[in-house]
Amino acid sequence: MKKYIKAKLPDFVYKKNNYKKVNYTGLNKVLYSINHKLLEINVDDKFNHHILEVGGGAEPHINFMNLKNIKSYTILDSIKFKKQVLDLKKLKKIKKNNIKIFFLNYKKKNSFKKKNYTRLISSHTFEHFENFEDNFLKLMPLLKKNALISTALPCDPGIVWRFLQYLSYIKQKKIYQWKNFREKDLDDSRDHITPVQNILKVMRYYFKNIQTIYFPLWLPLINFNIFLIIQTKLSDFKD
Repeated sequence: MKKYIKAKLPDFVYKKNNYKKVNYTGLNKVLYSINHKLLEINVDDKFNHHILEVGGGAEPHINFMNLKNIKSYTILDSIKFKKQVLDLKKLKKIKKNNIKIFFLNYKKKNSFKKKNYTRLISSHTFEHFENFEDNFLKLMPLLKKNALISTALPCDPGIVWRFLQYLSYIKQKKIYQWKNFREKDLDDSRDHITPVQNILKVMRYYFKNIQTIYFPLWLPLINFNIFLIIQTKLSDFKD
């Protein structure tokens, strides 16, 4: 009888700094740097006192921020990023601004401090969430009443995003050791579980007001943009 076994793919995305080699060099570096800058447009510094970033271990958003008003910065991620996150403490700019750096293992939810954070940041992480709606709502009790929720998402699936994936395959093939484009496609299907449209629908349902920025067209068209930025406040959560 024929065996139906889940395909095993090369596991090099987060090894030997490969994630940064792919996403923070060349054209990708320019695009992702813009993505991080867009997250800071019109953000009042009062929200940056105590920040919780979800899934920022590979490339923390704090590296793209004005550090002036940050008192503490906590990253919630896989345990494999713990050392990398805590090493931020050694950076001169972190020491100079007296910023406290913390790491939270997302699997140990009993260690989370409720109503402790003035801002939640998610840059290209919510699309990785299984059962996005449930898991997103579990983050809300961690935030202070008027906390800012800042989200950056890839416009996936979308025509422009798809085109960029063909371009990025050239670099990824060598670094991630894909044998062919179908391997990359399969890995992407496992990685980007929740489409951007669904995340946007959830946000629109639960919050009275949200602000969006589409890049590069600035028009609300998923197909023809690369990134979507969503800003909202916990105080706008519907009763």
